[in-house]
Amino acid sequence: MKIKNRFLKVFLFLLITLLMTSSGYALTLLIDKGERTLKVLENQKIQKVYPVGLGLESLLPKEKRGDFLTPEGLYKITDIRPSKSFGYFIEINYPNLNDLGWAYYKGFISKEQLVVYLETFLANGKVEHTPLGSKIGIHGGGVYKKEKGKKDYFWTQGCIALEDRDLRDLLTRISEGQKVVILNSRKPLYEILKKLIYPVRIKPLDFLEGELYLKLNDYVFLTFALRETYQGARYLEIKKWVQGELKEQIRSDEFGKVNREAQLKNILLENLENLLNPYKNLEF
Repeated sequence: MKIKNRFLKVFLFLLITLLMTSSGYALTLLIDKGERTLKVLENQKIQKVYPVGLGLESLLPKEKRGDFLTPEGLYKITDIRPSKSFGYFIEINYPNLNDLGWAYYKGFISKEQLVVYLETFLANGKVEHTPLGSKIGIHGGGVYKKEKGKKDYFWTQGCIALEDRDLRDLLTRISEGQKVVILNSRKPLYEILKKLIYPVRIKPLDFLEGELYLKLNDYVFLTFALRETYQGARYLEIKKWVQGELKEQIRSDEFGKVNREAQLKNILLENLENLLNPYKNLEF
């Protein structure tokens, strides 16, 4: 009981902190694994596009230390420092709350570990030395390496690699604290959302529920509620709110598919700068 009460207090404070800090920067970096690009977004306009190299080629996001996969989710820049190997290293705060939530749901970490990681995340803005790995970021070294005469664009250990000249240009545009969104635009809407949502209810090896809010303008908001069960069912509910009134409600089938999926996915991708964090207590 003490662990649960302490966890709820930490989680609540963490969400308040995220709400206060998530939208305080004009620029957003969008790394699209499906396109192998890094886009600099400002006021919903693309200011710059760079090609990138990634971790191991896979449709899966990073989950464990040493899997060589590039993570997916909503992060922020925590450190910018010189690197002997890659010129500079722009570190992001992987693993985040979403990563920790899915790890707990899948049984990779215990409740006690989760509490400790969240307390560390709250105190330092990031957590390291977990079974999920850490030290993920953006660096130089080139978008590919030549292997047996072929270009390998999936050569990193999970990081995002730029050409050195592009890295130098990017450094003039960014600062610590800026938002970094990593996703694969070729995935279905459900698969994109599951790594952006904030978990609100988790029962390990049973189910995970999460939510995400998207501001379209001062009057219109979308809310996403997602539920995944360990038996394989996936549910997604999307609500449209206009001036505080519910105007539309869309429910998926048991596979997470919704009507007008292409349209809704485009709306999400075009408004990534306006993602908001839900204010919820986690139940587990």
